[in-house]
Parts: sequence; structure tokens; C-alpha cells
Amino acid sequence: MNNALEIKDLVKVYTGGTKALNGISLNVKEGDFYALLGPNGAGKSSTIGIIGTLVTKTSGSVKIFDKDIDINIAEAKSMLGRTPGRIEAIRPMKDGVIADFDIA
Repeated sequence: MNNALEIKDLVKVYTGGTKALNGISLNVKEGDFYALLGPNGAGKSSTIGIIGTLVTKTSGSVKIFDKDIDINIAEAKSMLGRTPGRIEAIRPMKDGVIADFDIA
């Protein structure tokens, strides 16, 4: 089975010297489901930002379905989907009452 996501030796150092990522590597096979969990400052948002090309990596490589984000950015990004962390919805209830709820 092919890798849906391949991260090798990913490093991110922000201006001022803050090191968010220190050489992480990860392979996610096609059809697998992964979650990034960790405390604040662990590098989750930096990793997702780099995968989505919103954050510039310091070094390392990222491939999405074998498309390198440094070489085939448009193709790689076309294979990404996004689900926001907080989904808000309004649902009509009986007698025309509206209920507001969050899915978090």
C-alpha cells in the first residue's frame, strides 16, 4: 500500500531560535487514520501548517501521495482535505424552535 503522507527529518526553527520540530519522521499509509496529540508547544500546528504549505519548513521533506511539496506544490495540495477543529451548526427542532450546538 502507498504512503498517503511521508514526512522525513522535518525541522522547523522560528525567528528568534524557537525550535518547534526537531527532525520528526512519519509515514501514513493510504487508508490509515492518524491524529497528532500533544501538549501546547509540541509542534502539532507547525507540522500541519507545513503539510498544508502555510508554514515554511527549515529542512526535511514532505510528500503527499508521493508528490513533494517543494516540487509539486499544486498537485500535493490538491490531495489535501481539511476539517476544522470546531464545527458549529444550527438545527431546526420541532415547533420551529432553533437549537444551537457545537461539535468539538
